Amino acid sequence: MRTWILLAVIYTLSALAQSADLVQRTYRCAGGVQVRAVYQNQFDRVGVVFGGQTYGPLFQVEAASGVKYSDGRASWWVKGSGSTQEAQLMSERTGKILARGCRPLR
Repeated sequence: MRTWILLAVIYTLSALAQSADLVQRTYRCAGGVQVRAVYQNQFDRVGVVFGGQTYGPLFQVEAASGVKYSDGRASWWVKGSGSTQEAQLMSERTGKILARGCRPLR
């Protein structure tokens, strides 16, 4: 199982890294946990690494505010910009917020 997860992480990040318009950000979330987000194609998709798992690719979907990415199983929702930017990662299957209050590291 661990080997499969590691291969999935490597494959996803490698696929994302092949794009010329790649932006990587690390976020520090509530409780001190970190999330790594790899945005691709002018921010219409993202891969998120958290707690040893890779989520994505998540595709941009309609949101009441901010920018939300989803694949129907997980969502990454970013609101604000600059110093006020905040994000959260949520399991859409369970409705549980996996990481909240995530702010980009500068």
